[in-house]
Parts: sequence; structure tokens; C-alpha cells
Amino acid sequence: MNTIGNTKGLTINRLETTLRSYSGKKHEAEGSSPPAAVSVLFNISNGEPCVVMIKRAETLRHHSGQWAFPGGMIEDSDDSAMHAALRETNEELGISASDIDIWCQIPPVDTSSGFEIWPYAGRVTDGVKLTPEEAEVAEVVNVPVRVFVEEISKRTITVVRDGTTRKLTAYAYEDRIIWGASARIIASTIEIVMNAA
Repeated sequence: MNTIGNTKGLTINRLETTLRSYSGKKHEAEGSSPPAAVSVLFNISNGEPCVVMIKRAETLRHHSGQWAFPGGMIEDSDDSAMHAALRETNEELGISASDIDIWCQIPPVDTSSGFEIWPYAGRVTDGVKLTPEEAEVAEVVNVPVRVFVEEISKRTITVVRDGTTRKLTAYAYEDRIIWGASARIIASTIEIVMNAA
């Protein structure tokens, strides 16, 4: 089954068709923000569209313990930002590039720690074995897409950084809270699909 209960007809087919045809501006590196790239990977799990998310290990320097998309820094050896996203996804989850079909590039977002993230949306083969790299990944989960559409899942959290207090939109899934850059990336992705004619 490709539909989700109460998510306005958002199906895996609609996600793919809309995102494949997304013709937003192609984003290149700008300014001094260290560029990073992530994979926003959809699949069907337990009969509904989901997106693969990881909990970053507590020992990592940046964004430790937070829910994120697989990915990381773009290195000089990477042919492109997309190549970096695929390489990092393979390193973190053991997913081969041959099991990933990239649909499009989503507009980049900046993090509070000074990174610019370039997201690439696509689909990972349903049921592919995920092998988390323990040094980087504490947990991996398929989060139903409905979580990012249903109002019941939305939360407002308060974050204090460098003496500044901000209220941010977050999403609750079971005992997990998805916030920050990851929340903005998935919200942007879903918005592209929902706003398509």
C-alpha cells in the first residue's frame, strides 16, 4: 500500500513524480560555510512511505545525539556534492549507491553550527539491509512520512544558543524528537510535493 492514512494523498509515487520533476535552482557552494551533503531517502516500510533517519552518536563533535539524515562533509576527493552524500550514506549505513535512486536536489539549509547542508532526495531499495557504523550512528529508523504532515506530530521547542533563545518547529515520532536542520530539510521536501500543481 502506497498511501498514508491522513496525509492528503501523499504516496511514494507522488513523492517520486513530483521530486523528479522539481526544477528549483541548482545550488552551488557560496560563502565560507563548510559544505556538507545528506541523503533524504524514502522507502516503503510496514506498508507506508517512510524516510530513513539516523541518530548521531553521542561521541560526535557536531550535533551529537540528534536525529539527522545520513551524510557528511564534502571532501576534495568527491566528484560532486551528490557523490559526497552517497559516499557518506554508504559509510554510515552500508547502503551501496546502486541501491539508491536520487530524484533531485533540495534547497540547502544552514545549521546553527555554521554548516551549509545540501540535501539530495531519492529512494532506497525497499528492504535493503542497513548496517549502521557504530562510531557514527547510534540508531537508524524509518520515520513514516505522515509524521511530517499530520498536525498531531508537530511540536514547538525552545533552544538557547550563544545567549539567544529561539522557538523551533519539531516533529515527534514515538519517543524521538526531530528538530533543527533535519526538520527544516524534510519540511522543505514535503512542501515542494504538497505545493506542486
